[in-house]
Amino acid sequence: MSLSDDFPLHSYTSEHDFIASLNDSFQSLTFNNNNNNNASALSEPKPKPKPKPKPKPSDHRRTKKRSDSDEYDACGHPEIQDNKCTHCKKKLLDDNFGVAFSYVRKGLRLSHKEIARLRDVQSHEKLKNKKLVLVLDLDQTLIHVTTLLDKPTSSKAKPSKTLKDQFILNSIQKTVKLRPFARQFLKEASTMFEFYIYTTADKAYALEMAKLLDPEQVYFGSRIISRDDSPRSDQKSLDLVLAPERMVLVLDDTEEVWMNHKPNLVSIERYNYFGSMVDESETECVLVKSLRVLKLVHGLFFHKKLEVGLVLRDVRVILRSLRGEVLKGCNLFFSDLGSENGSRLCAMAEELGAMRGMELEESVTHVVSLVVGSEECRWAEQEKKFLVHPSWVELAYYMFERMPEQNFLISLKKFR
Repeated sequence: MSLSDDFPLHSYTSEHDFIASLNDSFQSLTFNNNNNNNASALSEPKPKPKPKPKPKPSDHRRTKKRSDSDEYDACGHPEIQDNKCTHCKKKLLDDNFGVAFSYVRKGLRLSHKEIARLRDVQSHEKLKNKKLVLVLDLDQTLIHVTTLLDKPTSSKAKPSKTLKDQFILNSIQKTVKLRPFARQFLKEASTMFEFYIYTTADKAYALEMAKLLDPEQVYFGSRIISRDDSPRSDQKSLDLVLAPERMVLVLDDTEEVWMNHKPNLVSIERYNYFGSMVDESETECVLVKSLRVLKLVHGLFFHKKLEVGLVLRDVRVILRSLRGEVLKGCNLFFSDLGSENGSRLCAMAEELGAMRGMELEESVTHVVSLVVGSEECRWAEQEKKFLVHPSWVELAYYMFERMPEQNFLISLKKFR
């Protein structure tokens, strides 16, 4: 299997060497997990231990003090529907038992053991079919939405008469623009991934958007998670996804909502059509480039030359390794970016494999700055170094690709 067409541009590593490096990373991860009881966040869950003997009556009172004590009785209550175990029919009054999966079925809760069992079943099924899982954000990832100014005349969704892939949803008083290539993206990615939608919007909104993206209802099923299903309205969690995290990728324009799952995240540039009324061109379509990254991760996960078994492969390791190739060989000096913005860009650059120059010296290859005319900028011009806008780093991060520097050279006319 060759990935030469999709392998990162400007990479200093051949595909052969990259596969060898991935093998080393997976084997190192396996070794560390086997020798560390406190396995890292990238570890594969250990095999389930044999069931422990039932607690003696004297121990029963002690275990009941635990908030999830019902998991430790004879039944274990793997599935709760409307506070009643579907197995033993016991009524459970503890609303904190297990995890709520209301997006699957209203009133459904699953025990932690049942979640682990379902993920194990799902992983085997997906590996058999060579599929991974892709969690998709809606707003400014696949769509852009604005509020209707005119009073609705009908509750039905109807296409705009003036623009392709733009819809008027009178039922929720919104105008929706699909991102260019959105439906084709779903069609092509569905051959490699099972989809989830995950949005911080409410359920009714999420369902309406899913209908626009998937009119035939072939991609999402019940896998539509909204803020009504999530324990926190300001954060998203893979705890609600019934697949092992090592097999899950996330496509989202907002990094901050994935604080506990950043290694799974493929960031995407925000889609903001109604702010400018200028759409992405076909040649610069962001979803086309995101699809290329997803295809590459999928191809590497199932690559025949990887020596570790499928159950030990991890998309997070692949993403980290791919990012580390993008700006490999670059030494960046950051100038006049402010503490918060500078720290964020430095972190991005390091993930992309770049070195950070602390002084203006011969090894520096790029000066990244917003301010023209500073001492650092004059030095870059004199020493014939690249003088680029911070967006050069940001787009490299989103696209997993080193962008042409000549398109991001500092210019007063362009960037001020």
